Amino acid sequence: MRGQAHTLEGVAAALVVVLAVTFTLQATAVTPLTASTASQHIETQHERAAASVLETARSDGTLSETLRYWNASGGEFANASEEGYYVGDPPNTTFGDALGATFGDRAVAYNVNVYYVTDDGERRQRRVVYTGAPSADSVAATRTVTVYDDQQVVDADGDTIGPRVENASYLGPDSPGSVYGVYTVEVVAWRT
Repeated sequence: MRGQAHTLEGVAAALVVVLAVTFTLQATAVTPLTASTASQHIETQHERAAASVLETARSDGTLSETLRYWNASGGEFANASEEGYYVGDPPNTTFGDALGATFGDRAVAYNVNVYYVTDDGERRQRRVVYTGAPSADSVAATRTVTVYDDQQVVDADGDTIGPRVENASYLGPDSPGSVYGVYTVEVVAWRT
């Protein structure tokens, strides 16, 4: 009789353990979209790469040059698409080359946006590079660039070729004083 009680007790305990494991597995859904440490690591790498490209370009002046690579008569970026921005490929500037070298061969898509404030205080976005709609795992990095009234429109090599930005139908309104505008440049990157 005593052996039967121990056997019954063992079976009941095993049943409780199996039910607990089954409940736990059903409560925790693991899908292909569940974030993993590896995907978070890749996203962190993309964010750092975007921040590094932006910081280097801001420090050496090529970010400002890319913003001033401008078609003064058309009021858009030079050699851009009909929509006024670069579709799929970066601008033919030093900053554009750095973006291509950083993300181009790594199956990473990216968009570049520039933000500015209008005279009525509204924040506006203008596309610089558009590769497509970012996925849910996209990351972004930003840097601020100041463009001055006396800076000129430049060619792809950064050589001055055109009028001063204040006379070039440039991006956003002219601020009072010697500063034309302060722009926030954003790079959004994601795996394709």
